[in-house]
Amino acid sequence: MAENQTVAQEYIDNAFTYEVYREALDNLLAEEPALISYDDSQLVDYTRLNVTRMQRIDKTNRLLDPLRVAGRAVNRSVYWLVLTEGWCGDAAQSLPIIAEAAQVSPKIELRFLLRDNNLDLMEQFLTNGSRSIPKLIMIDQKTNEVLGEWGPRPEELTRLIPEFKKEVGEDKQQFSMKVQRWYNKDKGKAIMKDLQKMLESLK
Repeated sequence: MAENQTVAQEYIDNAFTYEVYREALDNLLAEEPALISYDDSQLVDYTRLNVTRMQRIDKTNRLLDPLRVAGRAVNRSVYWLVLTEGWCGDAAQSLPIIAEAAQVSPKIELRFLLRDNNLDLMEQFLTNGSRSIPKLIMIDQKTNEVLGEWGPRPEELTRLIPEFKKEVGEDKQQFSMKVQRWYNKDKGKAIMKDLQKMLESLK
């Protein structure tokens, strides 16, 4: 992350809430696209699967107490600006947890932008040169200074990715299955620890 990096106010002004994002996904699947529209039917199919995943996480997710404590201790008003897309499997696993974590503190204002509509911003937050999502950017509300970033995957999973790729070679389906099994077993704990660390860095 570049020192004293900022995010232009126009991005924040154009961003939308989590509720609007979820509603937009539902509208897309109901074939009434407005905010979100994909020409590729495969992307719509991925989105349908991801909405099911998010609904499951909504019902089962329980924030870890240390994350709640870190959220309540925040005394600096920040934006959590998330770049995402409905078809992204990693986003489906993370966004419900990010949304619940943001609710812990009134100092956190959560907003979303679609990656493919905001490539100029995405280019500022590449992961190893790629436009990987989701990408959570923590921004000071007064100065628009970037205070931290997270994504596209929990640190713990990121460390395992080379091992997964070595095991499955070029088989993308097998790779996706291994990642999905990891998420199912972890139950959101790794991302919660990452978010806790991000919030504690504000002190």
